Amino acid sequence: MLWEHYAGVRVPPQHSSPVKRRYGVTSHVLSYRRCTRQYGQMVERRYEPALAVQLFYGTIVHQVLDLAHAHYAGRVDPELRGHLPTNEDIERYFTEVENGLRARRIYAVANVRAHALRVLKHFNALEGPALYPRVLDTECRLQADRGSYILHGTVDVLARGPESKGLAEHGSGIADVELWDYKGTRKPSRSSPYFQDNLFQMQVYADLYRLKEGNLPRQGVLYFLNELGDDPPPTARPVNAIMTVRFDERSIRQAIASFEKTVADIERCRLRRQWASPSSAPPEETCDACDLRWDCNAAKRFGRKYTMIYP
Repeated sequence: MLWEHYAGVRVPPQHSSPVKRRYGVTSHVLSYRRCTRQYGQMVERRYEPALAVQLFYGTIVHQVLDLAHAHYAGRVDPELRGHLPTNEDIERYFTEVENGLRARRIYAVANVRAHALRVLKHFNALEGPALYPRVLDTECRLQADRGSYILHGTVDVLARGPESKGLAEHGSGIADVELWDYKGTRKPSRSSPYFQDNLFQMQVYADLYRLKEGNLPRQGVLYFLNELGDDPPPTARPVNAIMTVRFDERSIRQAIASFEKTVADIERCRLRRQWASPSSAPPEETCDACDLRWDCNAAKRFGRKYTMIYP
């Protein structure tokens, strides 16, 4: 019998290596810190939100600006290289991205759509002439192996400094590069938790950039797009539109240590399969867009609550 030829064959059991989980700054760590319960339901259990206005706004702003950068760089059409997108171009890119979001069943109410388009046109006109020629890369994905997990993040724009001096070439350890991150909000006050979140995010990105390129970037730039949404529109950059972040070793170490602590907290919740309501109320806009607020002790501002029964 054929099987007798293999009677003495012994196949050792295979030991599969555990797959390392990926943790992002905004999609995981900051989301978890903002609301543990919402993170558990929407990120870990992957429930679909009933209302995706925030997702629409953030996504369309980032993707249209990425197309604007590609337009200037000649990646949309080589003949357009070096040409600033017109308002008609921005409207066309906006429609393309919007159609893609609709295919994913992500919609926006009329006033949110109009506001997003207005802000994008203002940014293109105000910042495009000076920023677009300095852009080195967009949607730059960075990651690092932290042993038990993968830390990753996406920088919206890598840009040369306004006056590039090649600092890294002289052994300073500083690259004349800026990390830009677009925020679809107004600039938060210093007392707001979002202010510290923004600083934390950029310090982590700086460390990821250094691990990839060998040098720290010169600075981080946070651009708060909703500062451009006033009527009449601004004719110059509003004072609160920009926040610059300086990088130093102490701040970076603190940010990475804080990131690792939050990842450990997330892992404990995953093992217990428990995602409790936060002890204090998250920011109001977080609760406003949350489908779980009616059954949440932290969202008492919504009055009557309803009990949700999970299978």
